[in-house]
Amino acid sequence: MRYIKQYIFTILALIQVTHGRPILPLNNTITAATIEKAVGDSVWKKILSGDIYTKSQVEDFKLLEQKKQKLDFYIAGLHKKSCSFALRKLSHYESYKDHIGFIKRSSYDDNKGRVDFLLSSALLPYNMTLNFKIPRLKKVGNYPFVFDKGFLKNLTGTITAINYKNRCLFYTTAHWEGTYTGIPNSILAFFSKAMSQLAMENLFRISSTY
Repeated sequence: MRYIKQYIFTILALIQVTHGRPILPLNNTITAATIEKAVGDSVWKKILSGDIYTKSQVEDFKLLEQKKQKLDFYIAGLHKKSCSFALRKLSHYESYKDHIGFIKRSSYDDNKGRVDFLLSSALLPYNMTLNFKIPRLKKVGNYPFVFDKGFLKNLTGTITAINYKNRCLFYTTAHWEGTYTGIPNSILAFFSKAMSQLAMENLFRISSTY
């Protein structure tokens, strides 16, 4: 049974291979127009219609005869409500365990600006602890985050919240390069994409009402 599950998981990952334009680096000033340019016209139209769009590219390479791996990722979605409304719940990281099924533990240290999550799901190759630096999302703007220890150490990214036509546009990018994780590229791309999309869908749902 274990090997059957692994086989099914691998097949699912392989059919998630991403196509289309590459993930583009963005300047410090991120606007709706910048995001539209980054994702392309067809994806932008889907985002405006309510779809959440995620893209994850993972590659391996060699550096000084050492096997390395890199990940480039983005996710974008347009919330039904304004940023001031949506961020009331989205900024409360402590309660994520109550709203996202695969987050089994969630806490936040305001003094250190650190979040702590325990992730467990059939979509993951194994249970993971994510403890990283990120400010609370209290208003529109750019919020940098960094994984300074543990899995995908030195991953950096930015969460951007923008008021767009009385709604809140969210755009998150992340980049990581490091020692090969032991997880095949297709699997790493699959679970980073699938888990992020599930999380945003749930967070949008619970933050759409008081």
